Parts: sequence; C-alpha cells; structure tokens
Amino acid sequence: MYMIQFGAQSGSTQADKTIGSYHILLNKIFYQKQGESDYFKTLLFLSIVFRVSGKHQDFESEGAESLQKSASRNVYTIDFTIPQERWQNKTDVELRSYIAEGVRSCFDLLKQKAIELGEVIDEDKLERDFEYGMKQFMTLSLPELKGR
Repeated sequence: MYMIQFGAQSGSTQADKTIGSYHILLNKIFYQKQGESDYFKTLLFLSIVFRVSGKHQDFESEGAESLQKSASRNVYTIDFTIPQERWQNKTDVELRSYIAEGVRSCFDLLKQKAIELGEVIDEDKLERDFEYGMKQFMTLSLPELKGR
C-alpha cells in the first residue's frame, strides 16, 4: 500500500520511545513504496505527522490540525497532535485505540480534501484498503526500536 506516509516530531526522548513503534508500524502498513498510486491521480500520497508533546516541547493542542499542501511535493499533509497525558503511563491497548482514533480523523479530513480536488481514483478501494490497514494496526505486533 502506498497511501499514507507517517512522520513524527517528539517533545522528548520518552515521547519518541513511547510513540515510535506505532509510527513505524503504521508506515510498514500504509507506506510500502510502489510505482504509481492505486489511489490518486496526481497526488503522490497523503501524510500524517504526529506532534507528540513531552517535557521539552508542548504542542499545546490535541487532534487533527493544519491540513495543507506540501510546499515541495504533490502531497497533502495534516498534523495529529498528541498531548503528554494521552501517551504517558498508557497501556498498549489504550495507546493503539487512541492513535487509531486520531489516524481515522486525520484520514477522513485528508480523504475529503482529495475528493474535493478530484484526485481519488476509486473511493471504495481507498476506504476498503484503509480499513484493512487499520485492522492490521490493531492486531500486528509492534516492531522493536533499536537504539532508542
């Protein structure tokens, strides 16, 4: 699947360690490079950037925000801001549910923008493949992070 690329900016080392495995797993599911997109006419892919608050930087909000077109590539991106209290001292089940809910909100906004632009090739396939990816996210083991 070459649908969504996930990025991350963390406000502390602990925030990076906690959210990093989820970020990597999402990229493994949704951002496997291939030739042309199965989903969009000219867009390369969609992008969701986690902004994870921590002790060194607080992004001072929560949820989906700042939907915009990338200045350098034909990509639409949105931030998913995560306050420290949403990830700190949470179980895997709690974190997966919270992240999945946020990713769904971000995806819905990005999808609507792509539809408005006439970029979506097959809306049903986009939605089906997204749902399949989210099921994988909820059940696959988290990758181990080396050197974090």
